[in-house]
Amino acid sequence: MASFHSNERIAPSNRGIKQLGVRSGYTQADVTEFARALTGWTVGGLGGASGIGDPGNFAFRPAQHEPGVRTILGKRYTQDGEAQASAALMDFAHSPATATHVATKLARHFAGDEPPVAMIARLAESFTSSKGDLPTVYRALIASPEAWVATPTKFKTPWEWTISSLRGVGRREVGQMQIAALQTQLGQRVWKPGAPAGWDDVAASWAGSNALLRRVELAQRLAAPLAESIDARVLAPKIMPASLSKATADQIARSESPAGALALMLVSPDFLRR
Repeated sequence: MASFHSNERIAPSNRGIKQLGVRSGYTQADVTEFARALTGWTVGGLGGASGIGDPGNFAFRPAQHEPGVRTILGKRYTQDGEAQASAALMDFAHSPATATHVATKLARHFAGDEPPVAMIARLAESFTSSKGDLPTVYRALIASPEAWVATPTKFKTPWEWTISSLRGVGRREVGQMQIAALQTQLGQRVWKPGAPAGWDDVAASWAGSNALLRRVELAQRLAAPLAESIDARVLAPKIMPASLSKATADQIARSESPAGALALMLVSPDFLRR
């Protein structure tokens, strides 16, 4: 997604041409030229006492900028220094492709892996008309009926599933559980997605047979010490009031043990989605 300053308006971002999203017409040459335009951009405070700028904030090192005119997406950028990449970023941010890219990612996250075209168009128009004001886009998202269907549409990532499972069974402390290790076991290493684009937001990346087996194993570990104090038959309709299916409720009721019922609830199709 595009990055914005705290005033939530379109502004320079260190994610550059990726704001446009895939299949929006840029080439490797465009990427290379933009990378040259970005030379000199850095983080303040690097280099100890000799570092420039406030630690953690943006800084520009003129001596590290590669001079020259850049041609990016068919447009020439003749600016010097920091202004060159800033000018390109402003053009990226105003591109219709950026509006569509941001809108699609939001719609996909809240309305399913294949979000409705009308919803994407509505969010993109909100992005464009508000000049990138994210709260305006969020209000359009909240107002979209496609985001409020009763049947869960999104398959939970390992992180989402872990947190919802802990909350579902009333765990407020993780105790001896090693959350980072668990996430690695489930296939979503903490802060290590393996690619600059981050973790995928579609079911195909998380619903494989081996991944589901790992969730079953963790569900059994969570359920074992809690089974005597939690009745899954009572809990399930409370934590899934609009999505608990009769088939799942029946399977929980027929489980051979309280621990099995609780584990089954946590790995049921109803609970695996949000």
